[in-house]
Amino acid sequence: MRFLADSQNYSDWLRGIDKLTQDQKEVLFERLKSELGNSVRKANNTVELKVESTVVTKEISRIREIADKPTSPIECCLHCGSTRIKKHGKTRGGVTRYICKDCKKTFSENYGLITHYSHLDNWQWLAIIQGVVLHLSITDIAKNIGTSKSTAWSCRLKIYKTIESIYGHSDTFNNIVEVDGKYERLSFKGCKDKEFFIDTLKRMPRHHRSRKERTEYLDSCNKYRELFENNPSLLKEMIYHSQKRMDGTRTIDKNHQHICILTAIDRSNNIYIEPVTSGTANSIDVYNKLHERISNDAVRVTDDHRSYKYFVRTERIEHIQITGGTYTSGAYSLSRVNSLHSAMDKFISKDMERKPATKYLDLYLMMFWWLQKNKDLSQTQMSELLFNIMTGHVDCHMRANMIPVTIDDLVGRPLPIDTKGFF
Repeated sequence: MRFLADSQNYSDWLRGIDKLTQDQKEVLFERLKSELGNSVRKANNTVELKVESTVVTKEISRIREIADKPTSPIECCLHCGSTRIKKHGKTRGGVTRYICKDCKKTFSENYGLITHYSHLDNWQWLAIIQGVVLHLSITDIAKNIGTSKSTAWSCRLKIYKTIESIYGHSDTFNNIVEVDGKYERLSFKGCKDKEFFIDTLKRMPRHHRSRKERTEYLDSCNKYRELFENNPSLLKEMIYHSQKRMDGTRTIDKNHQHICILTAIDRSNNIYIEPVTSGTANSIDVYNKLHERISNDAVRVTDDHRSYKYFVRTERIEHIQITGGTYTSGAYSLSRVNSLHSAMDKFISKDMERKPATKYLDLYLMMFWWLQKNKDLSQTQMSELLFNIMTGHVDCHMRANMIPVTIDDLVGRPLPIDTKGFF
């Protein structure tokens, strides 16, 4: 021990602990518990281990297994929600199974928990959750938990998907509600189908390429000669023009390279935020998404876009329009929804390396919704609350909405918007 105390590296570690935040100390504590548990298990496999140590090791392993299991009571069927359930033995891992008397399906205590469908320890999941709350990059999260970036990415998306399955778009509005649309550029990051880009989107993937590399790209998918003979103007655009510019007309109303995110917020912090359609949302899109969420007693505040008029006329809702060039109309304004858009810009980074692909945008926005609903909590409290949700320490209703999430489900999910036939 004297040697450790005199060691320069050891002293540096001790001094560094005092500089850690409370969240970092909790992650370090969980990491040390995990490492010590692994050391005990390795020692248990050696021949020279004493009998007393073996008994202690088995007791520690038993306690650790119990700690890893969900302790929240199962009060209803996790398939149909019925309360007519009874115990039905245990799994090989010692987890209690249940059977529903109504739907006749069986399930275990850890059904639907993403933490029990991985090979990660609790301290790693806690570090991922803290990374989600702090909005760290995938690279930083992967370094903190000691895994690959693909593992960190899939775990983060599983958290987002779990939040969506539990809450969905549940907020409703019955007072002064501000409604507006926000536009984000379509992103097909991760798509490797060259013919989809050339034939459907009429452009190349948005990467920096020299003219020679663009020509080679078109040759690799046998499109250069086809475009040269049938559409030379498009060929010229793909080779000589910037791939970052918008394809087609530059007006948002007709630009199918944008998606419309419909947002609404009231003075009670009820929030609705969802990607709706390619291009601009029309009257039918707005009506279908909002008519069950906004009551007839609400006062709707919007800009002067024509897509809102059909909804308020059909539902007979009081409508306050903020005309272009002005910011208020009496006591009404769009300040809350504009502030929400600003917070969204910070969450959905403008950096194209961190910007999500469009098919995952609804999951990102659902996580953004959850963070906004709990913004009055500290980061530590949000991390604890989110960790309890992911480990199943929630009420019966929320627990019944949790479903297993696999990487195949995430990768193969369709676009969450109405593409309007553009692609």
